Amino acid sequence: MQTQIHSDDISLFSIAKELKNYSLSQFHRDLLAALSVALLTVPQAMAYALLAGLPLMTGLLASIYSSLIAAIFGSSRHLIVGPSNAIAILMQAGTAQILFSYYRGEIGENRDLASLQILTQLTLLIGIIQLFIAGAKLGRLTQFISHSVIIGYITGTAIAVLVNQSFPFLGIPTIFGDHAIYKKGWHLFTHLNQLHIPTAIVGIVSLIVLLLLKRFDRRVPSSLIMLALSTLSIYFLNSPFFASISTEGGVLTQWKEVILIADKGDLSNIWPHVVLPFFDIALLNQLLPLAFAIALLSIMETTSVAKTISANSGQRLAVNQEIFGIGLGNLCSSLISAMPVSASPSRSVLNYSLGAQTRLSAILNIIFVAFVIFCFSFLIMHIPMAALSALLLVTSATLVQPKQFFLCMKATNSDALVLWVTLLSCIFLSLDIAFYIGVMISVTLYLKKAALPQLVEYDIDTQGELCKLETTHLHEHRTIRIIKVEGELFFGAADIFQTTLKAIAEDDTSTKVIILQLKNARDIDATVCLALNQLHDYLKGSRRFLIACGMLQQVWDVLSDSGMVELIGKDNLFVFDEKHPHQYMVKAMRRAHYLIKMGDAKEAERRQDNIELSASAASSAV
Repeated sequence: MQTQIHSDDISLFSIAKELKNYSLSQFHRDLLAALSVALLTVPQAMAYALLAGLPLMTGLLASIYSSLIAAIFGSSRHLIVGPSNAIAILMQAGTAQILFSYYRGEIGENRDLASLQILTQLTLLIGIIQLFIAGAKLGRLTQFISHSVIIGYITGTAIAVLVNQSFPFLGIPTIFGDHAIYKKGWHLFTHLNQLHIPTAIVGIVSLIVLLLLKRFDRRVPSSLIMLALSTLSIYFLNSPFFASISTEGGVLTQWKEVILIADKGDLSNIWPHVVLPFFDIALLNQLLPLAFAIALLSIMETTSVAKTISANSGQRLAVNQEIFGIGLGNLCSSLISAMPVSASPSRSVLNYSLGAQTRLSAILNIIFVAFVIFCFSFLIMHIPMAALSALLLVTSATLVQPKQFFLCMKATNSDALVLWVTLLSCIFLSLDIAFYIGVMISVTLYLKKAALPQLVEYDIDTQGELCKLETTHLHEHRTIRIIKVEGELFFGAADIFQTTLKAIAEDDTSTKVIILQLKNARDIDATVCLALNQLHDYLKGSRRFLIACGMLQQVWDVLSDSGMVELIGKDNLFVFDEKHPHQYMVKAMRRAHYLIKMGDAKEAERRQDNIELSASAASSAV
């Protein structure tokens, strides 16, 4: 099936239409899908908060309350919204830089408070940006960003996750401050001698168990089982029974030093404290570029996942409605100190594959997540952080798609350039700057292609039909030259458009009329109107004529509003008529022959006047 995208209108009651005529069988399938997805949501939400360097509760609150808002006001039947991998690592990079610059001396609770203040202001800006994009119906503008940017950036973030999570995975103290990935990787390599053996054992065993469970059956909640096993193992190793049989002072007595979730904060209270977002104007310059990058990445991730699923489900997609939903979700995050939200690829695909029917599955998933946190937080607190790091390593690895990477690398030189520049920027620069670099290069290459309109010369055959001129006949002199213009005619193409047409007029002085066929010309603007103005004046100065035909209504409106219709003359402009699709060219040719005839008559009259003046001057001289 193909993805169907319908009206961009935004509704506050989109879910009501979906739940109309809701059946018991649909509820049963939504319920089963929601339960399985919730078992994946809980560990992922905590892992992404860990990845972002934020209190674990920020990820869980986002998975409950912000996701609920996004589900109610979104459009996709299968999308599961919450914290995501790519956004978490971008959050970590951005907030670490701000903390290092503005709160370097803060430690402990003061540093956590500063992180939450930055978080609330950041999510507020993200929500405002996304709501503006949805309200202005700009959602489809994301399609102008090459997929190579996304592949390169996701690969870069996967490498960042690998490096960042290797520290808690192996129990190595992390490097202080904000540093590029390659510096963190070098620090990790040079400090392997500080590896904490019990932590590394927990991480490696958790990683192996998770990979084996995923290989066994993807429907099994492998992450939940792995976390449960790692928790029970640590509980046993820290028990008095095991301590009595372990060697005093040896490695086995160091299990109590393995860091647990309980060492990172409290998960017992799932009820949010609603407060107005912290706002510091001094941080605005630092936060706004980061907020825009996260907002844009969230939109692209959400629309990409929604389009992928709708291509299989056949659902008609409302892009701006989806952006509106995550925008409101992020506003909710700013009020409750939660992480920014986006579509989760893994949870959304699982939700669809398990047969979810409506958005009620996402809402039921949220209820199950809240239930698990409320009832089993005392168990969750004993999960080792190394096990969560193992989960992040596996999750980030699944984001990298080698087939798509090599496809982008081999498709065109432009795709390869965008891919490698974005990836290398992620490694050697900060992640938000890398994202902007990739987007800028992608848009620049698009504009470079769009700014090259095709100007193809045609002629009229013996049957009165347009036919493309052969290369051998391009330089033949013709009284009437027909130029078919195709492509974007915005300001970036104006110079090439004007220079090419002027060169044609200068090369062939026998040309009396130039006919522009504008049927396939798009996005004409003021700069192109000025180019047409100058071309018209040039031809008029050399007693030649300009005719434009085949114009669609949008092009006619621009020419009319800019005054070009009056300048060129309505008699020299012919609009495309769907009822008579070839009539505009017939009229243009008829007008061209008339202008040539009238021009020849005026030229003959002018010559006759010159002859008579010369004769009169000669007789006066005699």
